[in-house]
Amino acid sequence: MSLNRYKMSLSGDHSGFFARASLILSSICVVHCLATPFVLLLLPALSTFFSETIERIFVLMVVPVSFFGFFPRWMRHRQYHLLILYVISLSLILVSQFYLHGDHADPGAHADPGHYWVSPAVMITGAVLLAWVVFRNNRHTHFCTNPDHHH
Repeated sequence: MSLNRYKMSLSGDHSGFFARASLILSSICVVHCLATPFVLLLLPALSTFFSETIERIFVLMVVPVSFFGFFPRWMRHRQYHLLILYVISLSLILVSQFYLHGDHADPGAHADPGHYWVSPAVMITGAVLLAWVVFRNNRHTHFCTNPDHHH
């Protein structure tokens, strides 16, 4: 273990871990959203893995993990455009999961079949944007030349 990594682990700055975890969870979310329709068509036995409960667990894990992966490093640079994109990406994910999924609709009403793609499209857009924002935030930390920032 290098001296810098040792010092960082002693200082309690674990934002790198959370940033990587956020990227991994966002990537898993994208793969999950893209694979679900195909796997459900090809392998109905796996439908329990791709259930709405699993999807909600992913969404509820992404929020705190991405928070701890984004904010400690963002606080050093305070690039507000990244903060705005971070909030937009989380909003897209949450709106897709808790509003566009149809749970709020009247159970007796029939959903419009022409809009079945809206929720997955919004979810995938939010997950890709979240992964990109966390990546850009972390990348800025590695390439920042501002002497007032402590890395």
